[in-house]
Amino acid sequence: MKKNRLGIIGGGQLGMFTCIAAKKKGIKSIILSETEEFSAKNFCDRFFISDFKNFNNIDKFIDSADYFTIETENVPISIIHYIEKKKKVFPCSKVIEIAQNRLKEKKFLNSISGINTTEYLQPKNFEDFKYASKNFNYNCILKSKELGYDGKGQYKISKNNLDIFKEFNFDKFILEKIVDFKKEISIILIKSNANAINYPIVENIHKESILRESFYPAKINKKIKSEAISKSFEIANQISLNGVLAIEMFILKNGQILINELAPRPHNSGHWSMDACNESQYDNLINSIFFNNLTPPKVIAKCRMINLIGNDYKKIESLKKKYRCYDYYKKEIRDSRKMGHYIILDQLNS
Repeated sequence: MKKNRLGIIGGGQLGMFTCIAAKKKGIKSIILSETEEFSAKNFCDRFFISDFKNFNNIDKFIDSADYFTIETENVPISIIHYIEKKKKVFPCSKVIEIAQNRLKEKKFLNSISGINTTEYLQPKNFEDFKYASKNFNYNCILKSKELGYDGKGQYKISKNNLDIFKEFNFDKFILEKIVDFKKEISIILIKSNANAINYPIVENIHKESILRESFYPAKINKKIKSEAISKSFEIANQISLNGVLAIEMFILKNGQILINELAPRPHNSGHWSMDACNESQYDNLINSIFFNNLTPPKVIAKCRMINLIGNDYKKIESLKKKYRCYDYYKKEIRDSRKMGHYIILDQLNS
């Protein structure tokens, strides 16, 4: 029997773009969403609205598809393990489990020869926290181990605000040293049983811990480019990647590369590939799952991807007249919420 049904856990914009890529390749998409309204609703072939704790609905979702993937790592790992007892998940639970917990992620990355992250400590109580903050010269951020994205669950520490954490529960947090980096870059790898590919490195601009822009080509030298790609493949091999993995990195002023975060799913900084490459990150994710054959990306244009965050979304109609715009179809505008993005393309030889 032909296997042509993909189950996607999460129905946000990454799920929406995955559904669009699946349809192009003759693959049906089935979404599992915890909310009634979600970006992928009008792009998938079928959907289930369910609490992740409702295993009766999870069973129906499992029966509805042949293979599974995620569009957010912020799902209970127990659900991934449950699905894996019956069907394959891309990436597998090992990858997801490491990437969804900052402490596990940092321990894993630092265990790989030649791979380093920012310095971090695990305060167990307020006294620990004071000592660790001083150790980092009060230049640090308290970050939640899980569910922290786009600046959520993060507290910037200074010498003057320590006392507000006297009653704080530190169990689910780590303290991370702020690094004085020169650039932020990211790279997306996709791996099937047959081969592995990477998308070209992009340079990222964050503001208040939220990605604002990504652009290709990244303004980095050949040595850093080669080293970043090499480190990425080493991480993918060590984590036994099957599917897609985005890797965010810091480049320090001395040229050293630190790994910031892993994302076991398509990534915001890879949106540009839909317009500036022959096959997008979403296309090759589908290829890796169903066809075990990846298309090396061929870049056809220079590109800037700009996120529409919060009230930026109100400009989308005017932006559509000048640029390629993507609406995420989210009903509620929130200050830090990604509502859409637009693309500026330029000739490669310009």
